Amino acid sequence: MLLKHFNDLSERAYYQSRPCFSDFLDMNAQSLLLQYFKGPIGAELYGGYDFAERKIAVFSETEVGDYPVCWLEISPSYPKYAEKLGHRDFLGSILGLGLERSCIGDLLMEGSTARVLCLERVRDFIIQELTQVRHTSVRAKVIDIPESITKPKFEIIHGTVNSLRLDAVISLAFHLSRSQSCGLIEGGQVYINGRLNTSNGAALKDGDKISVRHKGKFIFSDNKNKSKKNKCIVEIHKYV
Repeated sequence: MLLKHFNDLSERAYYQSRPCFSDFLDMNAQSLLLQYFKGPIGAELYGGYDFAERKIAVFSETEVGDYPVCWLEISPSYPKYAEKLGHRDFLGSILGLGLERSCIGDLLMEGSTARVLCLERVRDFIIQELTQVRHTSVRAKVIDIPESITKPKFEIIHGTVNSLRLDAVISLAFHLSRSQSCGLIEGGQVYINGRLNTSNGAALKDGDKISVRHKGKFIFSDNKNKSKKNKCIVEIHKYV
């Protein structure tokens, strides 16, 4: 059904000569699109910033100027009396308004302020209806997202692995045993450059972006050097 939906959007963009957009897609839907979709017009993914997790699919033969999404800043009305609020608090309150998860993209936290990417069609509804997160009064407004907020921040991890196998690198990145890494991979929790991967022995290349559900994301860097024990010296840029 999802591939049929993508095909409908692609055909509409082709025959009507205009860009067509999906709602926000999770990693599974993005992987399905990247690996299996074939239509008259291919798709690109857009999430508002580099390394976004949730993205819309864009079907267009020409360069797209404006995407049907916008950033909202949601902050306490009275910061002095605000509770300590987190990602789950804001997302729960937004979805509690009756919105589908596909209307909402990534949500970026800074203190007790959230910046959330949403579809334009739900923008005014959120601004009008979202007045409280937990017991804290909040207000929402449209913003131009600061580059300092969307620029990824990384923890750099240096280490050695016996080989550039996916399971070995995930073990290093998240301090897991090899069996734990294999469980995540075989359980369909790992994506390489947006594509679902279930092979423990997949060989990583320099610059590959790895997402592990419920664990985090990182960029793999191979400096092609070997240790004295002939192990591969690698660098991991782990998203924080």
